[in-house]
Amino acid sequence: MSNQSEEDVSSNLAKKNQQPHHVAVICDGNRRWARNHGFEVFKGHEKAVNEVFEPLIDFAQSKGVTHLTFWIFSTENWKRAQTEVAFLMDLFRSFFDRQVSELHKKGVRINMIGDITGFPQDIQDKIRWGMKETKDNAGIVVTLAMNYGGRDELTRAVKRIADQVQAGILSSSDITRELITESLDTAGAHLENAAVLPDPDLVIRTGGEQRMSGFMSWQHEYAEFAFPDLTFPELTPEKLEELLQDFYSRNRRFGG
Repeated sequence: MSNQSEEDVSSNLAKKNQQPHHVAVICDGNRRWARNHGFEVFKGHEKAVNEVFEPLIDFAQSKGVTHLTFWIFSTENWKRAQTEVAFLMDLFRSFFDRQVSELHKKGVRINMIGDITGFPQDIQDKIRWGMKETKDNAGIVVTLAMNYGGRDELTRAVKRIADQVQAGILSSSDITRELITESLDTAGAHLENAAVLPDPDLVIRTGGEQRMSGFMSWQHEYAEFAFPDLTFPELTPEKLEELLQDFYSRNRRFGG
C-alpha cells in the first residue's frame, strides 16, 4: 500500500499540471439556491456577496492563485425585474463600502472588467475608488466582471482600434492578434488603474449550465472548463479545492 499522504498526492498532481494563475468563476445559480431554500431570490445574491466571496478569495490566495475573477453581472442582466436589479446595485454599493477595506488589509487588489458607464454615477465612483485604493497591493488580483459581456468587450475593443485608425495613429496592417489582446478590458485598456490579467487557466461555471455565455470569448482559447453540479452559494473553499485537484490531473496541450 502507498504511504503517500493527501498532501503528497495534492503536491504531485500540482506538479503534473502547472499551478493555475488565473481562475475565473461564472457565478450562476444564486436565484435557484434561494428558491430551493424557500427564500426570495434576493437572498441568493446576498449570500453570494456577504458569505461566499471572501472565503473563496482567502482560499485561492493561500493556494497560490494570483488572479481570481467573478462574473457577477452581465450586460443581459439589466433585463431582469427592476426590483432585483435595484437590489443588486445596492449589494455592489455595500461590497465597496464594507468589504473592500477588509480585502485591502489582506493585500488584495480589486479590479473590474466591463462597461462601467452603464452604472449609476455613485457606483462608478466606488469602483474607481476601490481600484485606486488597492492598485499597489501585491496580493491576489480579484476582478469583478460587472456589466460585462464577451461580445460587448470585443465591440468596445474594436472601436478603440477603429478610433486610432481614423486618427491616423494606426493603419490596417498594424491590426494583429496582439493589438486586439491589448485593446481588451483584461489588458487594462478600459479604465484607469485597471490590472492586466493573464488568460484564464480554469473557468468554472456553477449553476448546472454547460456553456460560457460569451465569457472571455477571446481569452479562454486554451482554458480548462469545469461545470460542477452546484450553485454559486454552494461553492465553498472545499469544493474549489476539488476543482483544483481535477485541474491538476488534466493534460493541457495548448494546441500541441
